[in-house]
Amino acid sequence: MGKIHEPEAELAGAEEAIADAARLRGMLAGAGRSARSVAVKAPLWALLEALDALEPVELEQLARHIEQRLLAKRPA
Repeated sequence: MGKIHEPEAELAGAEEAIADAARLRGMLAGAGRSARSVAVKAPLWALLEALDALEPVELEQLARHIEQRLLAKRPA
């Protein structure tokens, strides 16, 4: 607790965070979407800040996706 994982890493600026959110928005809209998935490691706070940039329609789409993932992960 209280330790920085990568103390030498540069923090993302507002413009970079907005650009990341725009890319996420494009992916959620299905533009160029493939069945392939990749793991991305990001601090939870960064993900939450990116989510703040999404529009209500995109948040609803994300909520549906999360609900599907939760249902799939529940034990039978």
